[in-house]
Amino acid sequence: MDRQRMALIYEDCAETVTRAAWHYTGSLHTAQDCAEEAFLRLMKQEDMEDAHILPWLIRTAVNIAKDTLKAHEHSRTVPLDELSCAACAVTDDELTLSERAAMRAMLSLDERYRLPLYLHLAQGYTIIETARLLGKGMNTTASLIRRGKKLLQKAYEKEGF
Repeated sequence: MDRQRMALIYEDCAETVTRAAWHYTGSLHTAQDCAEEAFLRLMKQEDMEDAHILPWLIRTAVNIAKDTLKAHEHSRTVPLDELSCAACAVTDDELTLSERAAMRAMLSLDERYRLPLYLHLAQGYTIIETARLLGKGMNTTASLIRRGKKLLQKAYEKEGF
C-alpha cells in the first residue's frame, strides 16, 4: 500500500480504531499501541477495497488487544487520570456534566458489553455489522447490545441522570 493512501486512511480511521481498542482494554496507551499495530499490519496488505478497511482495522485492533491482555495479564481497572476522554481527544473541561456521567457509566460496564455498545451506538454499525466485526453471531450480538443498553441505563441513572 502506498504512503499517500496509508496517510489518508490513518487520518480517517485512527481515532475510531483507537477508541474501539480503548473500549476493549480500558487503557488509552494500550489502545494506541493496538491501533498502531493494526495500521502496521494494514501496510502489509496487498489490495483491499476501501469499504473493508475500517472494519478490518477495528477487528484487527480488537484481536491485538485481546492478545495483549492475555499475554500481560493486564488489569481491567482504569486509573482515575485516564477516566477523562483522552481517547476521544477531548479534555475533561470540554465535557458537559452529562457527558462525563455517560463516560463513567460506559466504563463501569463489563468489557463484553462496552465494545458492542460502542460500535453500535457511537459508530453507527448495524447489529449484523457489529457481529461481523466482533466475530460473534447476530443473536449473541443483539443480546449483548440489548443487555448492555439496560445496564448502561442503570449505570447512568446511578450517576444521577
